[in-house]
Amino acid sequence: MRKLSRMAAVILVLIPLLSLIGCSSSADKKTHLTFQIWDVYQRPGMQAICDAYTAKHPDVVIDVQATSWSEYWTKLEASGESNTMPDIFWMHTNQLLYYADFGMLADVTDLYDDVDPNYYEEHFSEISRSNASGSDGRLYGVPKDKDNGLLVYNKEMFDAADVPYPTDDWTWEDLVDASRKIHDETGKYGFMAYNDDQLGYWCFAYQAGGHILTADRTKAGYTNPGTVKGIEFYVNMQKEDWCPDQTYFAETAPGTAFFSEEGAMYLEGNWNLPQLMENYPKMRGKWDLAKLPRCADTIEDSESLDQDGRATMSNGLCYSTAAHGKKRDIALDVIKFFGSEEAQRI
Repeated sequence: MRKLSRMAAVILVLIPLLSLIGCSSSADKKTHLTFQIWDVYQRPGMQAICDAYTAKHPDVVIDVQATSWSEYWTKLEASGESNTMPDIFWMHTNQLLYYADFGMLADVTDLYDDVDPNYYEEHFSEISRSNASGSDGRLYGVPKDKDNGLLVYNKEMFDAADVPYPTDDWTWEDLVDASRKIHDETGKYGFMAYNDDQLGYWCFAYQAGGHILTADRTKAGYTNPGTVKGIEFYVNMQKEDWCPDQTYFAETAPGTAFFSEEGAMYLEGNWNLPQLMENYPKMRGKWDLAKLPRCADTIEDSESLDQDGRATMSNGLCYSTAAHGKKRDIALDVIKFFGSEEAQRI
């Protein structure tokens, strides 16, 4: 009986303690939000804008959670089906229509009406607004950023082959000629044409006067003559001895190949450059950036963009929240701040 009494006494003491522990997250009287992203290198920046918001709203706590690209979408789809989506999350152009059309994202078209009814038009480009728009033309995210594809080149390899650096007037023919000379003189690859859409054949399709989607985004354009010309040119470079084949890229990422000084040129997205600069400090000063080469003889087509053989693909993310989230109103206020000049500068 004495042992039982002691155990009972211990249990009676532990019960209120456990209750306090269990209530600790809500006992602070603050609203806790989760903010999910897929790029660990952007976590400090995202944390900084969250800190700027919570400094003005000390009753809100925002937990920035970074995960991998593939894990991100697996988790988001599962949470969408169970109505347990994060309070705030990044939305990608390739995925937005899927989530918006199924009614999973909050409509933010009128989010800034109390500030300026034309806020989006005055502060974000047409590309950024389009990337955040659903099939119905409504906005389902506040534009976060806008990226770009760039030609990255190794200056030392160009110097060794006595080839002038890329200029704004470079054409496809200049790209091929430089690649051949660099390979002949140094034994290194020239342009590394790896199979990729945004950072590869899509750019060349538009440069040639083609298109991937019609202007109304209802039909594909892969049979368009300009599209065929651009993709054929890009893919056929892989047959040259100065360009690795796709078996090579299955084992070595193009960025790794370039910054390991295996090749002289490739296309890279500006979002990857900070990470590569950090991982390869010995390459500092050895490389530079240039515009993508242009197609000198484009094929005119009514669905093509107005351009003189020059094009690159620009993507952009946006900040979204669930259409039926439990903390939807506060989450909307947060992403409204994320779209302000103060947060964008951060």
